Amino acid sequence: MKKKLQKRQIFRFFSALLCLVLVLVLTCVSNMLSGLLYSQQAGERWQGDSDTRFAQISVFFRQDSDFTINHIDSLHESIESYLTSASLEASSDSARLWYDCYSTQGGQISITGTRKNSAKALVTAVGGDFFTMHTPELADGSYFQDSDIMQDRVVIDTTLAWQLFGSSQVAGMELKINQKTCLISGVIKPETDYASKTAYGDTPRIYMSYVLYQELNILDSNIQIDCYESVLPNPVKNFAKNTISETMDFATNMTILQNTGRYSLSGRFENLKHIRNLVVAETVTYPYWENSARIICFDTAMLLFLMILFLIYPVIYFIWLCWKGYCFIDKTIWQKRQAYKNRYRSQIQS
Repeated sequence: MKKKLQKRQIFRFFSALLCLVLVLVLTCVSNMLSGLLYSQQAGERWQGDSDTRFAQISVFFRQDSDFTINHIDSLHESIESYLTSASLEASSDSARLWYDCYSTQGGQISITGTRKNSAKALVTAVGGDFFTMHTPELADGSYFQDSDIMQDRVVIDTTLAWQLFGSSQVAGMELKINQKTCLISGVIKPETDYASKTAYGDTPRIYMSYVLYQELNILDSNIQIDCYESVLPNPVKNFAKNTISETMDFATNMTILQNTGRYSLSGRFENLKHIRNLVVAETVTYPYWENSARIICFDTAMLLFLMILFLIYPVIYFIWLCWKGYCFIDKTIWQKRQAYKNRYRSQIQS
């Protein structure tokens, strides 16, 4: 009987220990996934060694939104005014306190290379500091900028480069879209993590400025923006998010989220709490990088759920040990007290 009790105690101990090891492993995996997406770390990169905290904010617009490129200048003025009223200013005239970018996901377009090879690619029109926020690895060349004098440069991915030219080293070469000749500024490599691979898909992609996109008659001047992103000071919780919410009060049908901290422990609890929002289709068309982020959100939330399950037994076992320890101490004290009373009585009787 005693051996059976010892075996049970050993089994309980190692079961609790195994659960704790699994929790530790799941924590490491979750932390690894949290740092997987470079596009979700713009706030931390912008902060650098600064004492001021920054947060990355994303706004996604539904199909019936009225937010267009024509609102960008007035939005910039409103944000500057909001930050100034909060006594937040750049350290010098040449320094920037914050930055933003915007993008629209277009459909497929036909592209022709100089070798007469043709291919179809998904187009993304971008503006602002898009390639500061999103910096996929370059296989060749460089990114184009909003400040470029000639707005005829494009960035393509390696898949499109190989289909058009049979090589990824094609920066500086030309391609044609709707009979317009465009210059390849750079070639990017699609991200290789599992979430980005799933969201990116197999279709080649091309990035171009809004100016070029409008010039190609693919979009008109009033086309709505699908995604607006910014990195803003966040001295107190939700300050950056509230800044965008207050200054974008003219826009409708939008979803605002804070990318910075979405994979923290509190962020994972929020994702687990609202897990349905990660799996149920919405009327918002998310870009592939946000779909990648949502995959990671779902996976880290599920890992947190498993961690909670695996923690239940060790917690119960620890409480049981504490109770057994309390009972043992209480019994020991009672026995000593009884022995002292018996000894005292024997001394009186003698």
